[in-house]
Amino acid sequence: MQDAGAVHLSSKSCKIDSRSGAHSTVSSQPVSIALTAAVESPLTEAANAGNPSWSGNPSKIAELSSLTTQSGYHTPPAATETYSAGADAALDTPTEPEAAATHDSARAGPQPYTLLEKVALAGGTLDLVHIEKERLLRVWLPPGYSREEASRHPYPLLLLNDGQNLFDDALSFSGSSWRAADTAAELITSGQLPPFVVVGVDHAGPLRSLEYLPYTPGTGPGNFRLDAALWPGGAVAAYMDRILNEILPWLEDTYGVSTAAQHIAFGGSSFGGVCALWASMNHPDRIGAALVESPSLWIADEKFLREDLPQYRGPWPQRIFLAMGSKEYSGIRQDPGPQWDRLLVGYCEELAELLTAKGLGSDRLQWQVDEGATHTESAWAQRLPAALTHLLSPWWHAVLCRHAGSLYFTSPRKLEAGQPAVLFVDTSRSHVFAQRAQHLQVKLGFNNWTLGCQQLQLRPAPQLGRAQRAQHQAQHAALAQQGQHASHNNQQGQQGGGGSSGSGSSSWQAVSFVVPHDAYEMHFALTDGQEWDNNAGSDFYIRVKLAYSTAAGQQPSLDAVLATAQAAAEGPVVEAASRNASKLYFTAPEVPAAGAPARLYFNRARSWALAHNPNVKVHLGFNHWEEGARDMQLAPTELWRGEGIDWWRTPAFQVPDQAFDLSFAFTDGHGAWDNNDGHNYSLPVWQPQQQQRKQEARLRSIASVEVVDHAGGKLHIVELARREGGDKSSREAKWKEERVLRVWTPPGYSQDSPPPGGWPVLWMNDGKNMYEDWLAHQGHAWNVGHCAAGLIARGEVPPFVIVAVDSAGPMRSLNYLPYKPGTGVGGFRGDAERWPGGGCEGYMRRLVQELMPLVSDTFATATDPARVAFGGGSFAGITALYAAMHYPHVFGSVLAESPSLWIAEGQFLRDLWDYRGPLPERLFMGCGTKEYSATRDHVRDDVDALLLHYYQEAARALEGAGLRGPKRLRFLVEEEAGHHELAWSWRLTGALSFLLAPWWDA
Repeated sequence: MQDAGAVHLSSKSCKIDSRSGAHSTVSSQPVSIALTAAVESPLTEAANAGNPSWSGNPSKIAELSSLTTQSGYHTPPAATETYSAGADAALDTPTEPEAAATHDSARAGPQPYTLLEKVALAGGTLDLVHIEKERLLRVWLPPGYSREEASRHPYPLLLLNDGQNLFDDALSFSGSSWRAADTAAELITSGQLPPFVVVGVDHAGPLRSLEYLPYTPGTGPGNFRLDAALWPGGAVAAYMDRILNEILPWLEDTYGVSTAAQHIAFGGSSFGGVCALWASMNHPDRIGAALVESPSLWIADEKFLREDLPQYRGPWPQRIFLAMGSKEYSGIRQDPGPQWDRLLVGYCEELAELLTAKGLGSDRLQWQVDEGATHTESAWAQRLPAALTHLLSPWWHAVLCRHAGSLYFTSPRKLEAGQPAVLFVDTSRSHVFAQRAQHLQVKLGFNNWTLGCQQLQLRPAPQLGRAQRAQHQAQHAALAQQGQHASHNNQQGQQGGGGSSGSGSSSWQAVSFVVPHDAYEMHFALTDGQEWDNNAGSDFYIRVKLAYSTAAGQQPSLDAVLATAQAAAEGPVVEAASRNASKLYFTAPEVPAAGAPARLYFNRARSWALAHNPNVKVHLGFNHWEEGARDMQLAPTELWRGEGIDWWRTPAFQVPDQAFDLSFAFTDGHGAWDNNDGHNYSLPVWQPQQQQRKQEARLRSIASVEVVDHAGGKLHIVELARREGGDKSSREAKWKEERVLRVWTPPGYSQDSPPPGGWPVLWMNDGKNMYEDWLAHQGHAWNVGHCAAGLIARGEVPPFVIVAVDSAGPMRSLNYLPYKPGTGVGGFRGDAERWPGGGCEGYMRRLVQELMPLVSDTFATATDPARVAFGGGSFAGITALYAAMHYPHVFGSVLAESPSLWIAEGQFLRDLWDYRGPLPERLFMGCGTKEYSATRDHVRDDVDALLLHYYQEAARALEGAGLRGPKRLRFLVEEEAGHHELAWSWRLTGALSFLLAPWWDA
């Protein structure tokens, strides 16, 4: 945006519905602005203190109103002869009734700092935030942005004036924007700059010059800017006060941006460039870099250039970028005016000489006269990559300090599927290649090396080298002042990110790549073609950001849900069949939705009763058989068949609108049944309309809560209300479904003030066995509350919430096991012969789709898998491993204590060996060497050995599926330990420290 007294807000403006606060985008004629209302804005009132001629002066307000006509604001853009095609706009001056209506509408509109809309842009997200009237903050968040991460490592901030012209060509009067998001994304994803946030502050329309200038602009030498004769100025101090003391703190609180001067760059163009210079002089302690494009140094008869700038004796920002085009005047006017082009170029040269004389060398000041460039957004956009590279490269310093001692890191900070990224490697940290880092390559692949494998050449990373050199020079200068040269020389190889010598040479190298769309993890290793650094055989591992679970509350619209469900029911299911190869059944869509079509797929080879039967039917019904019961014939599919895989399917069927669960059993119609030993199979049905209802209308709700002190925090015993439904539903739910949650909140917990993203949360099974000995099955609890309190107090893990779900009592094995347990190989568990199983998937879906949203709403817990853990022991240890295979998008860490791998004569262990798919970030599995004998009155060394063998096989299977290395899988065998809560409590401190410590970085 250029130096116009009144400015076209946008050809595609933001419209606020004063009745509802809703936001919509409409194409319209130029927006009318009530000048009286604008003059009465809080900012202008603050400015009036320093500009008495404007304060409460009706004649001045009338003069400003008449200015809109004199300056050509009523003229079509093509006929407007102003300083730039991108400068002025056609603004209609409203009549008094229109002004009053506008003022009333603004009063009734959204509150300041209301998020109006989120828009995907350049691989990141653009947030449109209302601040006043039709004025917005435009906040662009980079690819991989994480608010949780920002709370620990604040993002640097690029803050720019004229927000309307930064991101969208359609919103720029000149028809071309700065393309700030595209440029920032390219610099970040190519590894030239670290991730940062870009914020544009909309200008004030007719009062733009008032806010951006320290004086009224005047007409310039030779009156070459007669159009600006009556434009206001002088309120830049009030504007910058609002930026630094209101907007910047709000950005820090909301988005986690840094407020340290070294991490803030401020800039603008034309009048906005003058504003950037003024801010650099008056707030050098708040701004670390300044972007000054085409500054209007002609203002106030050159007073700012010839008096203020030379007389200033204070410090300047660490870096400044200054530029001017050679056709600033003539390039946008019919009048050639070459003398005015030369004048403006001369201003730029004079300012550059002045800054150089004040000590800004070429490392701090970069300036240029851009031949042929004009005074437009397209010219500033063309220079923006070079400008940002110069200004923001010192931001690598913080990144290098954060990764000092690390072998590698990525940019963006979190890899995202389908997005470009850069891997940086500090070769001096490689135990194999530290002394010979030439011609290194990185071999990388995704999803346990099954996707996108490639071998790429590592290249030097000069951007990190420059940052290292600057960092070392600063350290050397500081230490030299203290007379510590010798100490500095001794320490130099250990500082600033590692590996650089005193000459400042960099050991960092980099490689660019694109993450495949289907990726969920990346492995890599380094090689010179002969030797390998592959993390001692475990490969290096980086998690790819996964989509949030359905518990995250980010649900699509009802129409989108139904359309997606119909597409899944009618479309190919090859990937779903592959993921569910170890199961007896799955549905398409994999989560049935009420009111949408679905199909049921049956793996005949996994059925003990129907494996070889050519006639297979399913008897199914909804809401515990109370609705829509029917028989359906299954038919073979064209899906791949193999050992243990033989998929059959039903025709598509409609899920009733009010359905909340699906029950079914398989039969041949002649007396042979696979009905889960009389318990039937069941799955929850997702009711998408629930997302629009209030909390009290959920399928599961809270009946009562009892709160007691426990382990320095509070233990909330949450009794769930009975599920809505008929008598039969209630009877079945009584025995199968969850009734009590035991939620421990840590010292200092507040539901109203959770950390960004919510409180990290550990979900545990067998709730009665978790906290109190008197409730525990064998008289000793896990003591998970006390364990957590100790870890938190010692700073080993961040404060977190524990949610323990009580088991279903006699139906515990039904909910926790994917199969009927059986008696184990050799019949050593004859007591379990008649115990039920097969309801594990139904239990997990209830937990994820019903209990997690309920707890998240009630206790403000996190839903990002990076901050959600899940665990249990014995049968619940099997549930934990099942969750690791089938719900890694929900639980990022899993604790499996003494899992009962003997069930179904080892079938689950075989499933583990067959599994190929995503796994959690970390998994802890513990066991004892006396799992059988230590809990019984007789010794069976053979059974103890068998169970230990199962655990060892499971660990090998998990390693083979991708959980390699000590940072991902911890397998602990405790000598003489048995199968009971006391043993699990002994191992709990180490388990939780391993699993949850990464939450500090999540």
